Formats: sequence, C-alpha cells, structure tokens
Amino acid sequence: MSKLKQIRPFWWILGGLVLLLICGGVVTASAVAARQKAQGDLKTAEVTSITAISSVESSGTIAAQQSTALLWKTTGTVAEVNVKVGDQVEAGDVLLKLDPLSAPADVIQAQSNLIDAQQALDDLLHPTALMIANAQKAAADAQKALEDAQRAQRNAAAPDVAFYTDQYQRAQQTLTAAQQNAEITNFQTNLDAASEALTNATNAVNTIEALDAQYPGYGGQFDRLKNAQEAYEHATENYQTTLYGFQQAQARDANTLTDAQKNLNTAQGNLQAAQGGASATRRAQAEANLAVAQATLVEAQDTLNKLVNGADPKDITSATAKVQAAQAVVDSLAIKAPFDGKILVVNYQPGDAVSATQPAVVLANQSRLHVDVSIDESDVGQIKVGDQVTITLDSLSDLSLPGAVSQVNPVGSTVQGLVKYTVRVDLTQTDPRVLLGMTANANIITEVIEGALAVPLDAVQLDDQGEFVNRVKFGGGLERVNVVSGELQEDLVVVTGDLKVGDKVQVVEPHPLSPSPFGPG
Repeated sequence: MSKLKQIRPFWWILGGLVLLLICGGVVTASAVAARQKAQGDLKTAEVTSITAISSVESSGTIAAQQSTALLWKTTGTVAEVNVKVGDQVEAGDVLLKLDPLSAPADVIQAQSNLIDAQQALDDLLHPTALMIANAQKAAADAQKALEDAQRAQRNAAAPDVAFYTDQYQRAQQTLTAAQQNAEITNFQTNLDAASEALTNATNAVNTIEALDAQYPGYGGQFDRLKNAQEAYEHATENYQTTLYGFQQAQARDANTLTDAQKNLNTAQGNLQAAQGGASATRRAQAEANLAVAQATLVEAQDTLNKLVNGADPKDITSATAKVQAAQAVVDSLAIKAPFDGKILVVNYQPGDAVSATQPAVVLANQSRLHVDVSIDESDVGQIKVGDQVTITLDSLSDLSLPGAVSQVNPVGSTVQGLVKYTVRVDLTQTDPRVLLGMTANANIITEVIEGALAVPLDAVQLDDQGEFVNRVKFGGGLERVNVVSGELQEDLVVVTGDLKVGDKVQVVEPHPLSPSPFGPG
C-alpha cells in the first residue's frame, strides 16, 4: 500500500484532536504556542530540502523468466537420456531421444520425406551442371517440336501437294538404294571363303593324324601336325569373325530396309492426305498439337531459366515449408532445449515408454528471474513500466537486489472483495543463493522528488481552515502559512506552501491545561 495514503488519514485524526476545542481539557495549538512563547520555551525547527520518495510495497514468489515443461509429441521407447537434474544446457541441446524403430510409421516415413525434401530444395538453390544441360536439351527439343508442329499446322490448313510428292519420291529412292546397296553380298563371299578355308584346314589335320598313326613320327617331322593344328585354329577364328560380320550385315540391311519402307509408307500417306485436301479433323489435330508444343516449349524455357537465373521465390518457399514440415515430424523423436537453462526435473530413463501427458523434462532459465506481485486498485495507477524496485527476501535477510517493473496487467481480479492487479518485476541482478519459489518483498519506487520541502511531523497543524504551520517572523512573533502535507520521510513530512529552505517553524508539543479525562499525561 502507498505510504502517502497512510499519512493523510493520520493528519486528519491528529487535527481533530487539536481543533479549537477547550472542553475536555484540550487547548488549541495557538493557545499552546502562546503559552510556550510566554514561558520562553517556544520550540522551532528549520524548513529543509530533501529527496522525497513515494513507493508501493507488496510481495510475491521468485520465478524464472523462462521456464517450461517439455512434452513428447509422439509415442515410442526412450533410447537416450543425456541430462540429469541440475545440468546446465544450451538452446538446441538434445536432452532425450527415442528409439526410431519404436516410433509410429508416419514418423519413420518422415525421415525419408525429409531427405527428399532437402534434395528438392537443394536442387532449386544449387542446380548441377547435368541438370542445366538436360534442361537446355529439353528446351532445344521443344523448340524443334514446335517448328514441326507449326509446319504441320500450316500444311493442315493448306496442304503442299508438291512438297509431299517430293517427299514420297525421295522415300522411294531411299528404299531402292537400300535394296541395291545391301552389304550382305560382300559378307556372303567372305563367309564362303572362310568356310572353305576351315574345311581345308580340317582335312589337313585329319590327313596328318591318319599318316602319323600309320607311320609314327610322321606328324612330328617338320612340325607337320603342329602347323596343321595352328592353321585349323586360325581358320576357325576367321570363320567365326566372318560369320559375326555376316550376321551384323544382315541385321543392318534389315533395319535399313525396314526404316526405308516405313518412311515410304509415311510419305505415301502424307501425299494421299495432301491430295485429299485439308479436312476439319486434320486441322483440329494440327492445332491441338501446335498448342501442346507451344506450352511444352514455354515450360522447358521456364525450367531452364530458373536453373540458370535462380528459382522462383514461391517455389523456394514451398520447398522450404516441406523441409520444415518433415523436420518437425523427425524432431518429435527427440526433446531439445528451446533456450539456455537448468534441468529441474527428468521423468524418464532409457527403456521407458513415453506418454504425451507426462513432461519429459522441466527446464528453467534461472539467470533471469522475476516476481509477480498483487497491487490494490487504489495504488496501481501510480505504477508504470520501468519503475525501479528494491527486492528483499524473507529467507535471505542480508540480501537486497535491484529490479524494475516490466509489465502491469491491465486486467484486474477480485480477491476477497478487493480488486487487485498483477505487476511483474524483473530482477536486474541475481544471486546464486536465490531459489525459485522464495518469498520476495518488492518496494516499488513510484515517484522521486528532488528538492522537496520538509518539516518535522509536529510542525504541521490542522484546524477548520486546513493544514498550516506557524512560521517565526523576523524579529519575533508567528505567522500562519497554509500548507499541504505529503509523503512521510522518517521523522519529516513533505509539505508544499509559501515556505523556503531555512524558514523557522514552530514545533507544537501540546500539554493539557487541566487534568486529562484519560488519566495523568
């Protein structure tokens, strides 16, 4: 409660006792002053200048600015517990981890999704040379396809019979040339020669082996058998090579003839279509093919442009969101510290099955502490954010810590019929001995007045005209000076009125002139 609001009622009560009442053995201050002056014992004091401090006091409990209970976001079995109660951790530290194989299927799948999403994002941000080359080829192919579609569309609209006649004649010439230039003739001659050589080599070996059987040593003489066998091996190898070439020539000739015949058929069909004139169906098909080719080229050029000049920010944002979504699911396998702090509670051990309702750990940043105090509605208007505060603790009587008001809750609550508001005080300095939950007393400085005038408490008097002091005039005598009392500062009270520092004022010490009804005084 504000000290200022305690003083005013006191003064009104005191004034009521010294009003102009002679009955009951009580005399007025003026009468007392006159008697003191007559007796030569007038007591005075000087008006002084002080620093007046107004404050509001309340109490609360010490709490951390940051504290949280960290919960699991999925199910599974604890695999790692990396902290214990009392450990100091940093933001991002992994405190506990689940066994990935014990997690739900969607969490396991998210690990694969994360890899794919990261790769997609990396491709957008850092395309490879191969990706750019493929995009360039795709754009070139799309350009050629567009040109072909444009030509086809023009032909569909106005068929060029002469062009297709020329194409048909060229296809006929290509087929005839393919038939005449078949490689198979030359390869057949070579194959026949190789076959004959192989037969001769085989007969030579058989003849020498027969003579060697009849005349032992004949085959060895002059290496006849060895030479014949080597000639046979060479003939065999030559025959197989020639046969392979013959087969390849057959395949090439067949492909050439097939392609030539196919091209001729196409040319013939195109010529017949051209000779038949432009049909609505053909024109519609050509227009559709042209539209597809144009769209394909635009898409291919857009893809190439993004790879060369940078991706569309919207695509990057979308890819980043996919990475973050997958990462969030993967992160559910671990409990990480969201800020620097101290571990207060650990509820799991390796092998425990986790629950979504039981916190894994409780973490608090004890380097930043605060106190929430309740302030009466009659005092809260004096308090503003930034007001300096002195914090004392019941359990540490020798400790005083500085603080500041950081928040005044604009919504009050009713407590036992009284409206109170919560004011948060941040400690700007702390001490290792301060523990969470300790009772703290907050003295909130609401106003500081430098050079305030102050007089002793007994100098201020009250009558039906209000508060006043008797100032000692130069040369003697007293004069009334109306004042308004304010904050009580130890044995002095702040006043405002027509006074200045150094003025002497009367200090009234009333004495009853007749026996007091309350007994000896």
